This record gives sequence, structure tokens and C-alpha cells, in this order.
Amino acid sequence: MQVSLEFVCRSINGRIIEGNNKQVITSVTTDSRRVEEGALFIALAGERFDGHDFVQTALEQGARAAVVSRAIDIYGAENKTLILVDDTLQALQALAASYRRCFEIPVIAVTGSVGKTTIKDLLALYLSSIWKTLKTQGNYNNDIGLPLTLLQLDESYEVAVVEMGMGALGEIQRLATIARPQFAIITNVEPVHLESLGSLENIARAKCEVLSEIPEDGFALINGDYELLIEKAQEYSCRKYTFGYNSDCDFQVVDCQTSDIGMEIEMRWHNQLDTLFFPLPAQRLALNIVAAAAMALLLGINMESIKSSLLNYKPSGNRLNIINLEGGGAVINDTYNANPVSMAAALETGRELTTSGKYLAVLGDMFELGSLETEAHLNVGQIAYSSGVDLLVAVGDLAQDIARGALEAGMNPKQVRYFPTKAECLEFLQDRINNTWTMLFKGSRGMQLETLVEELFAKGLIRK
Repeated sequence: MQVSLEFVCRSINGRIIEGNNKQVITSVTTDSRRVEEGALFIALAGERFDGHDFVQTALEQGARAAVVSRAIDIYGAENKTLILVDDTLQALQALAASYRRCFEIPVIAVTGSVGKTTIKDLLALYLSSIWKTLKTQGNYNNDIGLPLTLLQLDESYEVAVVEMGMGALGEIQRLATIARPQFAIITNVEPVHLESLGSLENIARAKCEVLSEIPEDGFALINGDYELLIEKAQEYSCRKYTFGYNSDCDFQVVDCQTSDIGMEIEMRWHNQLDTLFFPLPAQRLALNIVAAAAMALLLGINMESIKSSLLNYKPSGNRLNIINLEGGGAVINDTYNANPVSMAAALETGRELTTSGKYLAVLGDMFELGSLETEAHLNVGQIAYSSGVDLLVAVGDLAQDIARGALEAGMNPKQVRYFPTKAECLEFLQDRINNTWTMLFKGSRGMQLETLVEELFAKGLIRK
């Protein structure tokens, strides 16, 4: 990145109150701990931290300039620049929007209720076989993360895959206006964020906002198994393709067979059949794999390249991270987030991986489910029972209904435990588990159940 402060000021309607606009910045950050020499530091004000408190530190660590929304004093910082704006978050977004327009490369947006991170990672993997690809890292899919992703562009990138999350109407529209995608994938519409959006119809409407930015020469790829999503998408004029299990989809999952080493997915497209091998036995991911393959094919990647790339797939973060244990068991660390659909998928994967030993599922609260909160947790408990879980451990206030759902479905009370806290759960687990077990850990991000996995490994109770 090589951008003048003059460009920055023009992009964000900023006024210099210290220094000058003659310098060049080489990166942008909102975290004073990640400042690089020559960076622009944007002081965001959040609920827990105010970036203005760290401007001095950022400048001392090498930042060349800072964007602030109030005048502050800086000391001993020669040749440093302060740029004043009304709102630093809006400034970050405006800078990213302006910077993105400097690059004439394809941008693919991925949004939806469930599966967008997996599809984003898979699509980036496929595209990387031909082009240098920028992709959203981690959970950088919101009002802050998406702009920071776009600000990583440089002349070497040939394509970008950006993930778009949201919690309310209008957010996807805002992100799409910043990113200006030529292509989009909408994964599905599920009861996630019901607390803020109120209905599945509103969720579908919110996801389809990305379509407003798709140009005439672009297109969208939409899950054809969701009538509500198809209906809302018809309100937009862009070209559309569909993927799904339905026979009328342009890209169809025809069959999926799993084994202990992975799964084979039969895919129909353009009146031909192909078989994709995926090195994890996670049948619920079959649709994600086909969706990403469909977009790659539409963008010109050949099927053989897709098949080859798929063999190298590795889950990102704590998403379906499978850790083999020395006794033949496995830990499935899927603690990044949770909703009813992803819970069912993880439980199914755990069952597929359990070839010997017991199957343990440690399941935590699922947040933002609104009026479906109780029903959803009860249903997960029922799925845990039908998935053949030998020991179900529910953790958190809401997870009490997971335990209740399993019991009501007929699970033996000796196989069900409930703990309000992770500390109580850990105390219970450390006296019972061993390295022959298959152990699934999953809950919403706020539960941070990965700490249980870390503690079990740290104590030597489970070993790779």
C-alpha cells in the first residue's frame, strides 16, 4: 500500500490539525498493538476502549498519522500528522470505499446465515490455484473488518473474496456499497439474528441487500433450496444462478457418501456429473463445497483444478478443527460460533468420526435466537440424542434446555449433565475423558468454549 495523506484527507473529508498532507502511508490499522512503520492509525471509539487513548502510543511505535474525532495533544512526535473527522468509523469506511475503487479486480461477496466463512475459504482456495487472492481473515466481516480487509489490497492481487456479516437491516447494503462486488454468493436464510431482525423474511431481505450492488456484467449465486430467499432475490435485476439439492438448481448436490477419511460429493452442473472428494467426513458441508465450486466454475476455474485444491482444505480458526489423539480418539474444536443448523452439522460430523471409544458432546449456549431461543436449544438436545452421543454435557444458562431436550427425547439421564459454568464443566470432564473418545466442543462465540479444549490439553488429560 502506498497512499498519500492528501488522498486520505480527500477520501474522508478530513482536516489536518497537526502536521501536513505530504507524507505517504503504507498500511492502515485500528489496533495500536499492530502498528507498522508508516501506518495510518484510525482511533475508533468502542464500548470498552477508545482509540484516542492510544494515539500517542501508535505514533511512537511508527504510525505516520492518525485519524481522530476530537483534538488531542501529542508529545515528542515530530513529522506526525493528525487528521480530524466527525466520525472515525465512517472515515474508515469512506477510506476503504475510495481505496477499493483504485483497483479494477473482481470482488466476490459471500453472505448468508450459515456457512459463509467455509464458502469464503473454499472459494479463495479454488481461486488461488490461478490468481493471487485476497480474502477476509478470521471474523473481519463487519463494519470494521470489511474495510480493513479491502485496505490490504495492493497491485499484486488479482481477485478478492470478502465475507459480509450483519445483525440488522441496512448493514449488508452499507458493506456492499463499500466493497462494490461484481459477484455474490448468498448461502442460506436461517433463524440467526432473529433477536434483532424479528423474522426470516427480514433476514432474507437483509441478505439480498448485497444484490443491489451487482452490476449488469456480474451475477449472484443463490441457494435454490430456500423459496423465501429466491423470492426476495427476484426483487433485484442482476443475473442469478442457483445451487442446492433441488433438481432444478443450476448446480446440484446429487449425492454425498462419507467415510472415516472424508466424503465423496456427486455434483451435477451443465448436464454433467462430477465427483468431489473432501478430506473431512462432514456431510453438512457438501452444499458449501458445491456452492464455492459453482462460483469458481462460473469465474473460469476448471473442475480438475477445483478437485485438486479441495484436497488441501484446512479449516480456519476454531471451525471444525479436528485434532487426532494418541489413543485413537479425536477432538472436534468447532467453538468459533453456533446456531441450530451448525450445531446439527457438528453433531453429525462427530457421529461420523466416532469409530471406536465414546462420543462426547460439550455444547454451550446459542445466542441471538429471539423467540426461537427455547425451541432451538431443545431441538439441539433432541439431535444430540438421535446422533448417538454417549455423553452430553451442556454448559451455560441457555444450554439447560439442550439437556432438557435430550432427556425429553429419551436419552438416559446418566448420559446427560448440565453445568452453569465452564469451571464446573471442566472439573467434571477431567475425571472422565480419555484419548480414545471423540469429543465435540461447540457453542456461540461468547461462550469461548475453546478454553475448555485448551485446559484439557494443558493438563495433559488429552494428548495429540
